[in-house]
Order: sequence, then C-alpha cells, then structure tokens
Amino acid sequence: MERYGSKVKPAMVLFSVLNCHPEKQLKQRIMSNIKKLIIVDDHKIVRDGIRAMLMCNKSFSVVADVASGQELFEIIDSHNPDVVVLDIAMPGMNGVEISEKLCIEYPSVRVLILSANASEEWVVSAIKAGAMGFLPKECSRDEFIKALNYITKGENYYGESIAAIIYRSYVSILQKKDTPKEPEQLTERESEVLKAFSEGLSFKEIADKLCISVRTVETHKNNILAKLELKNTIDMVKYAIKNGIISL
Repeated sequence: MERYGSKVKPAMVLFSVLNCHPEKQLKQRIMSNIKKLIIVDDHKIVRDGIRAMLMCNKSFSVVADVASGQELFEIIDSHNPDVVVLDIAMPGMNGVEISEKLCIEYPSVRVLILSANASEEWVVSAIKAGAMGFLPKECSRDEFIKALNYITKGENYYGESIAAIIYRSYVSILQKKDTPKEPEQLTERESEVLKAFSEGLSFKEIADKLCISVRTVETHKNNILAKLELKNTIDMVKYAIKNGIISL
C-alpha cells in the first residue's frame, strides 16, 4: 500500500480510521461539554450526596471534593473546575472568604453557595464576594441542577427564600437612604460657639468670651458644620433661628 510514493503500513491505516471514528468524536465532544465541579463542604455526607445526585447527569461531573478552603486551593489548578460549590460556615476560611479569593485569582470559576446558614448577613456578604448563586441546603435536586445551569451560562441564581432575603435587604437600604439623617447632638461648648457665631461675633471675640483659643473656636466650628451637615456661617445662623437658639 502506497501514499505519495511511500509505503504505509496497514496498522497505521487502521489507527487513522479508528481515530476518525464519528462515535469516538461524538463522545469526545460530549465529554468536552460536561461542566466540572469541585465541592467544598466540611461534612462528608453532603459531598457524597452531591456526588451521588450528579452520578448519571450528562451536563455536570464532580471532579473533586474537599473539606476546606485550604484543600481547595491545593488542588484547584490540577482540576480546572467550571464551578465550585461551597458551604458558608467551615473551619478555617469560610465560604465568603473563599469566594473572594476565587473571584480574584480564578475569575472564570463560578461560585454556587449551598448552605444551611442563610441569614441576611451571610447572603449579602456572599453576593458581594462574587458568588453567582445561593441555595439553602434543603433545596431540591431539580433546583440545584437548575442553579448550576444558570451560573454556568453566566447568570445569577438564588433560591426563592434567598431571593426574599435579598429583596428585604435592598428595600432596607432604600428606606435608609430616604429617611432623613438625624443630626448629631452638639456638645455644650459647641452650642455656645454656634450661638456666638449666630449673634455675629468674630473668631477672636468668641475666643475671648469663652476663654479659649482662636484655633479651638475654629475646631468647634468645623465640628458644628460636620455634625449639622451645614456649609458655612450663614447656614449656622439659619439653623440657629429655625431651632430657636437665637431670635430676630
């Protein structure tokens, strides 16, 4: 058998045919589309449960599971995961700290939090740290896989109870912004300085009247402006009139 004037052994032809077999190529394409997961949870029963749940899944495969953040960063380079599934409360690094480190050092890796600790503080902290999904551990198998599908496509996914927590937190922030800030209380000395400025006294006159230095008067004035969120002496006079500190 010859090709371009050179002899080709039958074994080489057989290898070439096998290597181009459409079924083998299809299998390789399927394998390349499977998303790789690493599970990080200090409870082995949880890690084993997720492995068993995804055993026959054609879209996701658990390539490793570890009990801590330290173990994760020891193996992550050798497994190149698409998704890391994290618990929140663990010995050593917690889930938020791990998420922050992953976001900085492995930005292509998606983070899904799976935790029984779904307080507002943990949820908000995890989202700020870069987690793309958050589920309570009592979620169903279908919802877990749904969350994986979402975050591997670059979309956020939060369980219904988690979404409610996020909504409450957001509303709380808006309400705080809309609520006028109560001005800080002035000290007795600051009140005296405010009254003196409102009566038209100069820095030196106020210093002499209160037996303090001009620099101290300046400090009190700056504190008054900051506490009452005022801009200048005119605002101080207006404030004093409005609040009955002086009368016209």
